[in-house]
Amino acid sequence: MLKKILLLSSALAFMSAATLAHADTIFVLNQDGCSGTCGVAPFGTVDLSQTNSTTVTVTVTLNQANGTERFAGTGAGDALEFNLSSNPAITIGNITTGFGVGPSPDTASTFGSFDYSVTCTACQGGKSSNPAGPLSFTVTSASGVTIADFTANTGGYYFASDIFGNNGKTGNVAANSFSNTPSVPEPSSLLLFGTGVLSAAGLLRRRFF
Repeated sequence: MLKKILLLSSALAFMSAATLAHADTIFVLNQDGCSGTCGVAPFGTVDLSQTNSTTVTVTVTLNQANGTERFAGTGAGDALEFNLSSNPAITIGNITTGFGVGPSPDTASTFGSFDYSVTCTACQGGKSSNPAGPLSFTVTSASGVTIADFTANTGGYYFASDIFGNNGKTGNVAANSFSNTPSVPEPSSLLLFGTGVLSAAGLLRRRFF
């Protein structure tokens, strides 16, 4: 009987820990809106990570398999453009050096309009010397913001980015789909799990012995 109760307590503690687990949502920049083409897709990823109830961290990583892709500053778009449901007031902070808060709203040529953007302040046109990233920043809202709040625009695109492609051409690429990575318990979650198990064991031991 004691063994069964301990197992149940362990399961409940683990489930509580899992609710605090950290999971990312990955968007793939695989839509090519360049004049002709920007080369071979995918061109990069946009990783959304829930920092806390009011903040999401955004990380844009260009595909550097061939070492040529860069962010661009052609004026046809920006380093990253995105939407949030209900268009809340937000603060974009902790931005990677060489980037800054962009126009709001903004457009990305063939991919349409977006409510928010981050621009590459260090980019000059489509030069190969432009920053390759990764680009990282936080999106914070006093009313709360979650990964689920990042929504597609009217064209069905979640993100767009102005890049120097892997064939030397420039233009906007976009993401119209995403995937969720498995949840991985954070150290605090594992500590909660361990504490729950030990506490349950101690209580039951006093009761039965």
